[in-house]
Amino acid sequence: MTVYIIHENDVWLPPFRKAFEKLQLPFIEWNLSGTHTYSLNKPPDDDAIYFNRISPSSHTRNHRFSCEITGQVLDYLSLHSCRIINDQRALTLELSKVKQYVELTKSHIRVPHTAFIASATSINQQESKIKENFIETLKKTAREIFFNETTQIWTPFISKHNRAGKGLGVHLFIDDKQLEKQFENSINNNIDDEFSVDGIYLLQEYIKSPQQVINRAEFIGYKLMYVIEVDTRQGFQLCPSDACRKTLDDKLVKQSTDEIKHGFNVRSNDSFTDNEKKIIKQLEIFLQERQIEVAGIEWVDDGTNIYVYDVNCNTNYNVAAETRFFGDMYGTIKLGEYFQKQLRKD
Repeated sequence: MTVYIIHENDVWLPPFRKAFEKLQLPFIEWNLSGTHTYSLNKPPDDDAIYFNRISPSSHTRNHRFSCEITGQVLDYLSLHSCRIINDQRALTLELSKVKQYVELTKSHIRVPHTAFIASATSINQQESKIKENFIETLKKTAREIFFNETTQIWTPFISKHNRAGKGLGVHLFIDDKQLEKQFENSINNNIDDEFSVDGIYLLQEYIKSPQQVINRAEFIGYKLMYVIEVDTRQGFQLCPSDACRKTLDDKLVKQSTDEIKHGFNVRSNDSFTDNEKKIIKQLEIFLQERQIEVAGIEWVDDGTNIYVYDVNCNTNYNVAAETRFFGDMYGTIKLGEYFQKQLRKD
């Protein structure tokens, strides 16, 4: 009985290895960042579960086709009726913010007002017509949605990539002039991280939290495990993995050492508001209906309403925050225990 971990980023694996070894849970890593071959007629190990944790930000690590490869691997596994944790349905949702908002809206879960602008041709070209047409379309869309002609007041909004991760392409704007300046700078200076890998860019209403925090709810087996509160004063790059924090230290805002260290905090269940209890129940149903067993879902509360804005089917856990709250690593242990139960069922 073995767990196969399908991934492409070795840096995120140490907490999973440590937990699975502690539980004496056999596992094999399928790192899809390289070259692989599979015979459709050769059945894979059937005394196993296959855990898909591929990341939509894989292209930023020069693993441009890892997500596409994963899709074919999941099809191969499904052909042989293998037990998959987070199958094609999860992958499809992971790779598209537009798809996430459509599905959330179908489930009557509130999302921020969002528009998407698609370019069939890569905008990181110096051909002036392509650049000018794209930027004009961006500005027109922003003005139609976020500018009140009567009051002449802009609603703050953000840009983001449709397929992203790590806060890529996320910028806050107060008008279309700032938007134009940002994209002109990105195109003129050919800044790779600013170009959406699938050619789709989102403009979205900026929801401001009075406490300057967002919440990330972690689910295992469709059920809430815990909610972690994240300090947004450190910017939009809110990856919970401790490995992410190490690479971002030089970009953090000037806060005290204690504030930075405790930027991620696990919340106690008795701290949830009635609105939060309601959204948690809605999200459990949302995941169950789509057979997404492991996820991290983020929301922001403006003081009146809760808006869900990100569904992560490839989730990482903040071990530092877990250790402060639980006394030790927690998420990966609970995940391993869930896998053990699934293996016994199979």
